[in-house]
Amino acid sequence: MTPEDEGFFGGLFSPGTVYTDISGDDSEFDGSIDSRTCYTDMSGSNISDTDTSSSDENSTSTAMIRFDRELRAKHRGACKNMTSGKYSKAIKMFESILSALLDRYGEEHHRVGSALHNVAVTNLRSGLLEDARDAIEEAVRIRKLTLGDDDPKVADSLVEYGIILLSMKNYNHSIEVFEDALELRQIETDEAEDSASRREAQLKKAKIRHNIGCVNFEVRRYDEARRNYMSAIQEQKAIFGTWSSAFSLAGPDTSKPGHLTMASTMCNKGYIDLEQENYREAIDTFQESLKIQKILLEADNKLILSTMTNIGYCYVRINDTDKACVIYKELVKLQSESYTEQSQRGWSQSIRKLIYCQVRLYEFEDAFDNLRLLEDYLSAKGRRTKNAANDLRRTHQLMGNVNYQIFKFPTLSDYTSRLSCTNGCGCMDDRDSVDITHWFPKKPVNGSKMSGHRMTYA
Repeated sequence: MTPEDEGFFGGLFSPGTVYTDISGDDSEFDGSIDSRTCYTDMSGSNISDTDTSSSDENSTSTAMIRFDRELRAKHRGACKNMTSGKYSKAIKMFESILSALLDRYGEEHHRVGSALHNVAVTNLRSGLLEDARDAIEEAVRIRKLTLGDDDPKVADSLVEYGIILLSMKNYNHSIEVFEDALELRQIETDEAEDSASRREAQLKKAKIRHNIGCVNFEVRRYDEARRNYMSAIQEQKAIFGTWSSAFSLAGPDTSKPGHLTMASTMCNKGYIDLEQENYREAIDTFQESLKIQKILLEADNKLILSTMTNIGYCYVRINDTDKACVIYKELVKLQSESYTEQSQRGWSQSIRKLIYCQVRLYEFEDAFDNLRLLEDYLSAKGRRTKNAANDLRRTHQLMGNVNYQIFKFPTLSDYTSRLSCTNGCGCMDDRDSVDITHWFPKKPVNGSKMSGHRMTYA
């Protein structure tokens, strides 16, 4: 075989030339992709150690048993490294598995296709997009050759291929690949032998529609994104039934990943509503998602906090300050109970929004107390953050204006009596004069979340 004939394996993963000197991102792995950043997180995806291949092997020899046992141990170790964000180690281990399978079976074997799929996902998570693309393209080819063009595992790899193309900003090709995967999922649904298998295939279909919506969201084709999100939600609800029955606290199936995927799809649809300034519809969508999230997740989970932040912003935009204030109070409470740097930053942003609402509602005493807390936070942080000095200056300025209102109208009766004053003494109601222009809540930065990343035992 000439170098030109060696193709993918000759350049990257052929036995004896497995690349192991690969650095990776050590950030936390939670099994997802954010379509706006193409490398951040999403709740609800799974890494599974699914033993579907070893049963296909008929050999009962000691050597074969030992071979499979060693590969299974490597697979578990690789998945553990993925979960903890140690991508460079995971890449080395998955490539080691691939090399061993190539030595035993040659290039065209279904287990090699599974190993390449895993290598592709790991490279994607570490940001090595070209390596990920090369591996997944070969995984698709081998799986089609060894399993058949319409095998569900081909669809699995096509989903990852679509995510990789999205990460490379090849949006149109990404949609084409997802649509190919959707066709295979429909075949899988039609050929399902029992209701459980059909339900699982339908959930996978909904996830692909969800992903197509994410690609359209990324390129601001909002109407098309909305259509796909709505289709996904309709399919999910048809499977689960009404959320009130499917997500009751006594329900046996609320821990299944599909439920959280449905909540994430709802959030993505809510992002579209928000972008198109359909704030009331966005609130309804986010609230429905939040009810599901609060059953499935811890109270301070970042998905819950993000959804609440979006709800608060929408209430501000429709001038329902009372409800916005309730949301921001809960956010401040949840974030204050965590001492991580990320939670503290979130707390400082939420308390600013709460202060804005309290000033709007003339709750000056409460606003002043929260301004003191913010002042303490900014003072402690000032030496480390360049913007802290400017934020602290604005905090002091607002503290002075709020304090003036407190002393001008210390009680409600005093405020009422002064309101009727006609002496021109300057005690007329000027509570709306407090300048909170710079405190108006900023629009949340939302990125639609992809659904994918299922690791399988090769």
